[in-house]
Amino acid sequence: MGALPIRTLHVLAMAALVGGTTVLWQSYRSGAVTSLAPAKQFEWLFWGSVGVLVFTGVGNLGALGPPGPGTDWGQTLLVKLVVVVALFGGSVVRTLLLVQASDREDTFDDLHPALRRTLSRAYGATAAILLGIVALAEVLAHG
Repeated sequence: MGALPIRTLHVLAMAALVGGTTVLWQSYRSGAVTSLAPAKQFEWLFWGSVGVLVFTGVGNLGALGPPGPGTDWGQTLLVKLVVVVALFGGSVVRTLLLVQASDREDTFDDLHPALRRTLSRAYGATAAILLGIVALAEVLAHG
């Protein structure tokens, strides 16, 4: 597999994550969404995209060669990887919160305002961290 398709998949997966989390953040924040169904559906896309990002991220590293840990590029990559691991940990918590809320709610018509606020903040934090990762990727790509 060439480098261009791998990079394209990587960018598309990240775009899906940033776009999806941003839409859910704004939807729960504004009250436009009053059910858990969109979030439950998005979680499948989220974790699938994370799998694509991991796969293509390893592919990108293979195409670029091993970074030197003492270089600026290697240190920036290390910061990005730490942020990515933190994002994964936080996303596991968010997903478990959603699953727990889904178990309690038989009908998804009206979310409790506190739960809607929590989901909004969780998706907002996820979107903010994803944008930070995009900024780090931009630094890695263009210096």
